[in-house]
Amino acid sequence: MKDQTFVRKSTAISERADERGFSLVELLVSIVIFLIVTAAIFGVMQVAQAGRSMVNQQVPLNKSVRLSLNLLGRDTYNAGFGYPLESAVVVPDSRLYPLLGLPPDPDPSRDDVPPIISGNDLHPNNLNPDPGVRTDQVTFLFKDPSFNLVGDPGREVSMPLRINAATTIDGIDEIVPIAGSNSECRVNDLFLVTGNTGSTLSVVTGLSGTDRVQFANGDILGMNLTGTGGTLTNITTPASMQRVRMVTYFVTPNGELTRRDFANRPPPATPAAFVDEVLVYGVEDFQIEYVMDDGSITPNPELERLIAVRQVRFTITVRGTEVVADPNEVLRITMTSTFSTRNLGYDAS
Repeated sequence: MKDQTFVRKSTAISERADERGFSLVELLVSIVIFLIVTAAIFGVMQVAQAGRSMVNQQVPLNKSVRLSLNLLGRDTYNAGFGYPLESAVVVPDSRLYPLLGLPPDPDPSRDDVPPIISGNDLHPNNLNPDPGVRTDQVTFLFKDPSFNLVGDPGREVSMPLRINAATTIDGIDEIVPIAGSNSECRVNDLFLVTGNTGSTLSVVTGLSGTDRVQFANGDILGMNLTGTGGTLTNITTPASMQRVRMVTYFVTPNGELTRRDFANRPPPATPAAFVDEVLVYGVEDFQIEYVMDDGSITPNPELERLIAVRQVRFTITVRGTEVVADPNEVLRITMTSTFSTRNLGYDAS
C-alpha cells in the first residue's frame, strides 16, 4: 500500500516538473508584438479621427461658402437693374465714398455712383499668415423690385414713380409725385431720382401730408445736401424716382465675410445707416477680379470704366477652427466663382 502511494506521488511530481511557464525572451517578444499592433491600431484611429474632423469641418465650411457665393452671384446679376447707365448718377462730394470706406472720388465737386463700386486691397486680415495681404470689397446698386408694384396680381412689375421737380421749402427739398400720393415712399428709404439733366441718390427724411416727400440734411447716410448746392434740385422734368438697394460685401479684420445693406429701414424699425449680415466666419482671403467688355481682367477698374464690367470673379479662402493633422495645420477651403453682370450691357432704365 505504501509502495502504491509513493508511485502516485512520484508521478504527480514528475508531471508538475514538465509544466513550464513563458521564458523572459518569449514575454519580451509578446510585448513587442503587442506594442506594434497597438501602435498600428492607434495610428489608424488617429487617421480616422483626423479624417472625421476634416469632414466635420469641411461640410459646414463648404455650405457657408457656397451660400455666400450664391448671394454674391444674385447681387452681381442684379447690379445695374433699373439703373441709368447712359448718364452718371451723382451725389454731393465726399458723401458716398467715406461711407463705403473708399478713397476720395477724384472729382472734387461730386461723387459718381456707378452700379458697381470696387474696393481693392482695403481691409487687413488677422487670420491670413501673410500680414501684407488685404481683402477686397464690392458694392452693388439696383432698383428695389418691391417698390410701386403695377399690374395684375401675380404679375406685378416695379415701376418708377413719376414726379414733379424738387423745390426747396424752409431748407428742405420736397418732391410731389404726379399721381398726387406719397404712399409708396417711406422715411429712411434710399431713392434714385432721374430726370432730363441726370440722376442722383437721396434719402427720404419725412413725408408731409399725403402728397409730399421730403429730403432734409442729416439723413441716416449723410448723403443729402439741400438747396441749390445739392444735386436733387438740379434734376429737371420729366423725372421719376425709384427706391434702390445698395449692398456691400467685405471681410472684417477678424475674418467675417459680411453683407451690408444700406438704408431702407422705415419706422418703426430703429433708424440705422445699414444692417450687417455675417455670411462666413474664418475667412483668410477675399479677392475680386473684374472681366471688362474688352476681355481684359483687372482687380481695380477705373471709376469711369465700372459700367463696362461684364463679369465679376470672387475667390474666397476659409480656414477651419480645429487642427486636422500637424499641430500647425488647419483645414483650408478655396472656392472661385464667376458671375455675369447681365444688366450692365445695356441701359435698363
